Amino acid sequence: MIGLLKKDLLILRRVYMKNFFLVLVLYTVLGIALKMTSFFTLMSWMYGFYVVSLFSVDNACRWDFYAATLPVSRKAVVTAKFLLLGLCVAAGFAYSLITAPVAHLLIGEPIAESIMASLMVTLILIIYFAVTIPLTYAFGPDKARSAMLLLMGLAGGGILAAASLGGGAGAVLMALFGWMETSPVPGFAIVSAAAAAMCVVCWLISCRIYERKEF
Repeated sequence: MIGLLKKDLLILRRVYMKNFFLVLVLYTVLGIALKMTSFFTLMSWMYGFYVVSLFSVDNACRWDFYAATLPVSRKAVVTAKFLLLGLCVAAGFAYSLITAPVAHLLIGEPIAESIMASLMVTLILIIYFAVTIPLTYAFGPDKARSAMLLLMGLAGGGILAAASLGGGAGAVLMALFGWMETSPVPGFAIVSAAAAAMCVVCWLISCRIYERKEF
């Protein structure tokens, strides 16, 4: 497992190191110059995207064919990807924690509120990337990316449609958002549990798909 993680980390360092520092500096400068703290929360998305992009590198190098000859289980190969995803998204969240005082100094945003917003974005991104991994194993990186864009569009359209309704669905949606704003602790607990459950389900599905694949 450690060897699999090292392999992916070495690829990240070799392929994305310059881009990593460029994005880090760019988002920090833009967030400060434009006084838009949303740039500080986007690093989790960027780091998670790096992990997903590794699948394209693996396909180009025929890594899965080579991995099948190694004394490691296919479940370990899948698990390493999920662990790396967790590490990279956690690194992005750590960056947002460091920049929370900067957001407070720039626009007076309370540090606690900034941290809570970053946590919510991180949890949503964990769900997003967790769903992306089994789709990538099943259909490949390009089709998985298109499928996720379609799913995000449908989800966003559904939320906007529900919010625009004056009746039951819109009222329930507004009440849900209002409850999460007034009761953040139980709200975050529910979202955290949903993210953890989604990761487990997607990991199981990914293992099943990968174990059945022929290289």
